[in-house]
Amino acid sequence: MMMNKILVMDGQTIAALAIIRSLGEKGFEIHCGEDFRYNLSSFSKYVKKAVVYPSPVTRPDQFCDFVLNLTKQERYNLIIPVADDTTLLLSKYKEKFLRYTKLYLADFSAVSKLGNKGEVIKIAQKLSIPVPATYFPEDTGIEEIKNRVKYPVLIRPRISSGSRGIKYVSSRSKFDIAYKQVENEYGNPIVQEYISHDGGHYSIGVLFDRDSKPVAIHVYKELKQYPLQGGTAAVAVSIKKERWVDYFLEILRSMKWVGPAHMDVLYDSASNTPRLLEINPRFWMSLNLSVKAGVDFPYLLYKLTNESKFSPVSLYKEGLIYRWIFPNEILWLTQTSRKREGFKEFINFWDKNTCYGDLSLDDPMPVIGIIHQSIHFLSNSDKRKMIFRRGWSL
Repeated sequence: MMMNKILVMDGQTIAALAIIRSLGEKGFEIHCGEDFRYNLSSFSKYVKKAVVYPSPVTRPDQFCDFVLNLTKQERYNLIIPVADDTTLLLSKYKEKFLRYTKLYLADFSAVSKLGNKGEVIKIAQKLSIPVPATYFPEDTGIEEIKNRVKYPVLIRPRISSGSRGIKYVSSRSKFDIAYKQVENEYGNPIVQEYISHDGGHYSIGVLFDRDSKPVAIHVYKELKQYPLQGGTAAVAVSIKKERWVDYFLEILRSMKWVGPAHMDVLYDSASNTPRLLEINPRFWMSLNLSVKAGVDFPYLLYKLTNESKFSPVSLYKEGLIYRWIFPNEILWLTQTSRKREGFKEFINFWDKNTCYGDLSLDDPMPVIGIIHQSIHFLSNSDKRKMIFRRGWSL
């Protein structure tokens, strides 16, 4: 096989590491991009070159110019964005990049809609896909919302990631302050019914082809999250795909979706109903669980990009456990009330039915990268906020 050169963006993410390992072990030449040098993925043995580009958040125009010039120079066969901001920018300027490389992304309008939690809820409602009861200030006045809702509720930014900015409101008397805090920082929010996580938090990872058909699906249940409320999976388990999953995918079909997406679902035990929370227009952090369970999304995306023929992947290993040790499971352990039980589970490193997002005997150096990255984040006020302002308190 001719060695193709691939740029994997957002090296600070554990999902980028999963992509790099998946494609790197198959012989692809991997370049890893991020807006700072010593990110965790750049330490992987599969990374031939680490690229530092301008911040896609604070300098989007410079970021696009830099990456476009780099693409002309390096002649990448494929670019894979991983985070929300890079995905949005590459979809916006997709036609420019497609002159020099390949991308497998939906159109900018679709990516923008999925990135807006309010838009996703409205589309789901039109398709009769169950969602938490949701109130839109532009449709219903704030005073009426305060009187109509059943507390507790969540006040959610329409555009954010990692559950940042969400406020948990336990009573009407606390509504105004919380609402103003979210509105001042994120703009006009939505108000949503709070659903307990007791029924289970589920994730659906999918990959759609250019005909907006799913060619790969993987479902897993999140067992431990950091932060405890609304965080990413620190521990998860691969599970059977239930019938309702196919129905939930209708929202992506209706949008003519192309590429990877991640659906966040809570099972409402009170009504015995799965409810869609949001959809992320990108790869998900627990991606390595999908790969190890037998759904190699990064390689399948490469095949789609090159129009290779393959049968849709619908079977995978169920019951496989996933752990993200550094730092998420450790941080979960500091927050949980069941520390004794959690510690016993934490030190169990001999279970052969477990895969890891970070640890790898074959590729151990990203753990050193996590340490470097953590120091960088803690010394940078903006990145420090990004880490510690996730989730909400009950």
